[in-house]
Amino acid sequence: GEHTRTRSILTAKVGGLSGFMQKKESCLGCKALLTKGYEKKALCCELNISELFQKELFIKRNFEETFSRLWTECQRCQGSMHEEVLCTNSDCPIFYRRQKIRMELDSQTKK
Repeated sequence: GEHTRTRSILTAKVGGLSGFMQKKESCLGCKALLTKGYEKKALCCELNISELFQKELFIKRNFEETFSRLWTECQRCQGSMHEEVLCTNSDCPIFYRRQKIRMELDSQTKK
């Protein structure tokens, strides 16, 4: 009946515990939290920067290669290799893997 129809209005934009948490940057080499003075830098320790850069670049290339393979598979499924993939099939596991790899690739590119 009418008594079961209620409408709730959310007042907070953040969830319970996330309102009390802050995101802090960490060192790419040793994974320690960066303190004041190092916040603008990516490293706090004396590691070989070129090795660290090569490692991060290798990870990014692996993400790019995986995304490319998934993209090509979606193009084959769509039937056209020369058009953008317009797939929104929520039952397709490749669609979700492609979206996950895209997000990881974006975060790796920012890193």
